[in-house]
Amino acid sequence: MTTINSLSGGKTSSYMAVHYPADYNIFALVTIDDTNCTPKDKLLVQKVSDKIGKEFIATAEDDATLYAMLELEQLIGKEIIWVVGESFDYIVKHKGGWLPSALRRFCTTEMKMRPIFDWWFKNIGEKVKMGIGYRYDELERAARLTNTFKGIVGKRKTQNKWEEIEWREGWFPLIENRIMHPTVVKWANQSGITFPLDSNCIGCFHKSPQQLQKNFLMHPEKYQWFADKEKIGKGTWRQEDNYENYKNYPTQLDFEFGGGAGCNGGLCTD
Repeated sequence: MTTINSLSGGKTSSYMAVHYPADYNIFALVTIDDTNCTPKDKLLVQKVSDKIGKEFIATAEDDATLYAMLELEQLIGKEIIWVVGESFDYIVKHKGGWLPSALRRFCTTEMKMRPIFDWWFKNIGEKVKMGIGYRYDELERAARLTNTFKGIVGKRKTQNKWEEIEWREGWFPLIENRIMHPTVVKWANQSGITFPLDSNCIGCFHKSPQQLQKNFLMHPEKYQWFADKEKIGKGTWRQEDNYENYKNYPTQLDFEFGGGAGCNGGLCTD
């Protein structure tokens, strides 16, 4: 069975890619259309454009994630395939202006899972064994993984033909080998890779208010993109407060980055 490692851009899935090789390594990038958030490193912008096969404007993730995936590719000596779906701005617009939230969790589906599924459908088309970066201290996440996906498989006259397909078998090498967070962190610190302090979208609604406030201080332009979407879109990212208010939360000096809850889709966070 063909194997694929699904990479999130963070430490844990990168550890998996190094220690448990697969036939393919795939990274799905979340893009936004805000030029205020375009990386200042023009060479990086060009490299990412080359990787995704179209003009790259910006990402909702930490730019360090981009460097990390390029550096990881050099470390493992094997291509990492980058895929992208529609931009975050496009997805929100075509969802009627509604923002994703804990009750409307379509962001991972549309910007992480769908582009990987589409690549799989076009290039492989048969069930694969997919490595997911869940550690031994995240057993509950593995139990919630789904192995089917509803995607476009053709055309029916003028309409897309959709089908629910069992396309993968979840593979959890870190759980099988009882790898936990301290082991991953020790490896990451010695790897020479520039990992982001906080992986995935900097304004993800899964993150705690303290982490969001820290991310505002570190990435004000990208954070503002999330805050502005609440002003023009429908709904809010989180129920209890809005992103403009999180800016003014007291800074938690001893806060540990990356400690917030993650998505359970298996492709967004590690």
